[in-house]
Amino acid sequence: MPASPLLCGRGLTRLTDNGRTLLHPADLTVYAGDRIGVQGPSGSGKSVLLRTLALLDWPDKGHLLWQGKTVNGATEAQIYRTRAAYVRQQPALIAGSVADNLHIPFTLEVYKNRRQDMAAIDKMLSAIGREHAFLNADSANLSGGEAQLVCLMRVLQLNPRLLLLDEPTSALDPEAAAAVEALIRSWQQTRRDNDEHEGAYIWISHSPDQLARIADQIWTVHQGVLSIKA
Repeated sequence: MPASPLLCGRGLTRLTDNGRTLLHPADLTVYAGDRIGVQGPSGSGKSVLLRTLALLDWPDKGHLLWQGKTVNGATEAQIYRTRAAYVRQQPALIAGSVADNLHIPFTLEVYKNRRQDMAAIDKMLSAIGREHAFLNADSANLSGGEAQLVCLMRVLQLNPRLLLLDEPTSALDPEAAAAVEALIRSWQQTRRDNDEHEGAYIWISHSPDQLARIADQIWTVHQGVLSIKA
């Protein structure tokens, strides 16, 4: 029996206020375990697509289905975002320690019944070659790569089913980019080891070498048109 899709988009369309098309009607399907890379020139609509899939910007036409059910309204969107997590290009941290930043999600209503798993955090630290003492580091003193790793850890500790990665390594040096890739591999492996549904991701990248490493299928966006090939 074929696997059920994790995420489906049907006719997803984004328009500007004056009616110009940013994203032409797009159909897409994502399954558990998918490793999807997104390529295309700057300004082609890649981020528009990903922000629409994250429901940070709602589609002007079409609809999004999560595990076969259409996501409607603010409440359903909030729940959806706990399962499909968006990681932006530029890291955003609060003043304080790394540990303070990792604790932020648990102050939100949607995660009020969740507890932080320090064993999972230590496993992520091991994946990126950091000691437990890294949690005490001041966020103001982190490099750009370390800040992005903390943002990614903040998301991954919540164990989402799907990652929407908007060029998370574009501003990083090769060492930091490799650590980001290692952290995401660790997340997928942990889900497999725990007999959970395998995690999937959609990852925008301008690097052909990176796409070759991280993607089993490639989506191309050009002038707002999504093309998909395995």
